[in-house]
Amino acid sequence: MNEAERSERLGGLFLRLGAASLPFIIIEYVMVTSGTPTDLPARMAYYEETHSTLARGWHFEVIAMALIGAGALVRLNSPGRAGWALAAIGVAAVLPMYPMMIGGYAAAYASGEIGPVNFELVNEMAKEIFYVGNLLTSAGIALALFLERKSATILVPKWVMWVGAIFNGIAGLGFLALHAGLPIQLAMLGPFGLIGFISLAAFGAFVAFRKWVSG
Repeated sequence: MNEAERSERLGGLFLRLGAASLPFIIIEYVMVTSGTPTDLPARMAYYEETHSTLARGWHFEVIAMALIGAGALVRLNSPGRAGWALAAIGVAAVLPMYPMMIGGYAAAYASGEIGPVNFELVNEMAKEIFYVGNLLTSAGIALALFLERKSATILVPKWVMWVGAIFNGIAGLGFLALHAGLPIQLAMLGPFGLIGFISLAAFGAFVAFRKWVSG
């Protein structure tokens, strides 16, 4: 095994680990936030009560996203390089959200300085970072898998790449709509995002392990 093959397989492992973790994190987040009140002061109090649980998920999520970004960077010499580059930029764009959500909220809650107005300000900033970062990441993954489908150097079933390209592409369009301010619910994108990440995890697993198994 040469250095290029070792790096390719490690990149696949990064994609596998990062993408396979996210569905569990997303499901837990949805379960925790399903009872969020609509009234702003009550919503702020609810997030303060559940912050430790949410922060635990965010600690894992930031690592998962970083692994996806690293895996995308490793594949910049592949046929899907344009998509992987876009995905890596998307990950870099969304990573600053996590210190804000984990540390910023915790410090503000502890000091008692955060009020409804400041809470909403930070929350809206985090949402925009989330929308843009996930728009670029989902669109990049969709483009990368679409371009990778004709690669002769990786032993990944074509259906895995088609499913990943389609579902990540739909998720990317949804985040574009949210970024544009269209009145759609984030929860509507959940199934597409979940299947998109599962497909990416499958892609990474084939890249990381299939050649090892086949020798």
